[in-house]
Amino acid sequence: MKTQWLLPRTILGFASLALFRCTLVAAEPVAAAASLTPSWVPSDGANHPLGVGKGIFPGRVVWIRDLAATPWDGKTGHWWEDGTGINQAVVSAMMSKSLRTLSGAASDAASWEMLFRYHNRSCGRGDQGYVAGEKIALKINCNNAYEGYGDADNQIDASPQALFALLDQLVRVAKVPEDMISVYEATRVIPDRVFLKSHQAFPGVRFVDSKGDGKNGRFPVEYQKDTLHYSVEKPLVGKDLPKCVTEATYLVNMSLMKGHPTTGVTLTAKNHYGTVDVRDHEVYVNSHSHPMGIYHPFVDMIGSRQLGGKTLLFVLDGLYGIRDVNDNVAEHGHWEKLFHGEWLASIFMSQDPIAIDSVGLDFLRTEFPLGRFTDFEPVKNADNYLHEAALADHPPSGTVYAPDGERLKSLGVHEHWNDSTRKQYSRNLSPNGTGIELVTP
Repeated sequence: MKTQWLLPRTILGFASLALFRCTLVAAEPVAAAASLTPSWVPSDGANHPLGVGKGIFPGRVVWIRDLAATPWDGKTGHWWEDGTGINQAVVSAMMSKSLRTLSGAASDAASWEMLFRYHNRSCGRGDQGYVAGEKIALKINCNNAYEGYGDADNQIDASPQALFALLDQLVRVAKVPEDMISVYEATRVIPDRVFLKSHQAFPGVRFVDSKGDGKNGRFPVEYQKDTLHYSVEKPLVGKDLPKCVTEATYLVNMSLMKGHPTTGVTLTAKNHYGTVDVRDHEVYVNSHSHPMGIYHPFVDMIGSRQLGGKTLLFVLDGLYGIRDVNDNVAEHGHWEKLFHGEWLASIFMSQDPIAIDSVGLDFLRTEFPLGRFTDFEPVKNADNYLHEAALADHPPSGTVYAPDGERLKSLGVHEHWNDSTRKQYSRNLSPNGTGIELVTP
């Protein structure tokens, strides 16, 4: 099926170079230019919800912030080190509180039972919890582990402590057998600083990455061909998915809170660019260069039964939220506008993929509207995919989104907060609101 908005063949012809060109842009210094005053304002304004909220409490996004989780002085060692960089006990407590607040349950165990049951009811699998033998794929983000398994810089990747806390919940509390869980990063490696902590505690959990060989503690990525489908003829995004995903009953999407030079933001939707085998950074997802109301492949990913359709839980690791994907945390991880120069020190959690990315976008667009640039706004129109996904049954682009052959319904609820001080969404403002509810435990 075709979208109503198409790009010239000359542009499409260069799309195969998108990832390479994006990498070059990220590595080159920014040319001197006059400082640009941020001007982008979301087209829908504040508190105008689109779509239908998902979750036990529809549209709920839990945000927990605790500075005790991030004691790093920004100078000594690395942000990801135990104790001096991140406090494991505090992060584990944050994960626990987030789960209970998301579900409304009194205990962590009851929370997982409710999450599994809600998900299975939503998928037409009946009112049942986790069943022995069901597999879970856990997608993390290690996009900056360029130095391989020994990577040890201060760029942003999945925090070892957030991964440990989530695995501890799945294994110890939800009672999912270790060998039923696969932690994966299909297009990058999972470096030792992320891998070792969790592997030592949960040796049965499988780790899958781009250089795994079965002998280094990680297993190789095996792709299943042509399993992800798109709603346009040439989406320029990969169709092959890792078997650890296609064989899983459930998926947990644990992404990062960071800006990006072409997509504006990297949140839970873009996290699956570490799942697919081919990525487009220049054509459909180059937000600032294109208008609103165009086709977006993220919608097909969120709506696919193999990806978003399997996702039990969406998590944003914002312990050290960052200005730009390639920034050094020590230099550009301080949140001056929103938190007086402190670390973000936050975890976000939701059952609604559109709501959580909408909240993440509001945080990032407010704090880092220009990213690392001075001559354009990379965050401009970054909410196009959120509009398209929230209104997937009648999107602004007119695209018939049907990755599995049946036209998608709304994939969640999108809106922007009233302002950066109060951070209120429509369900915060009124018990009869139909949009997002941002909740702090």
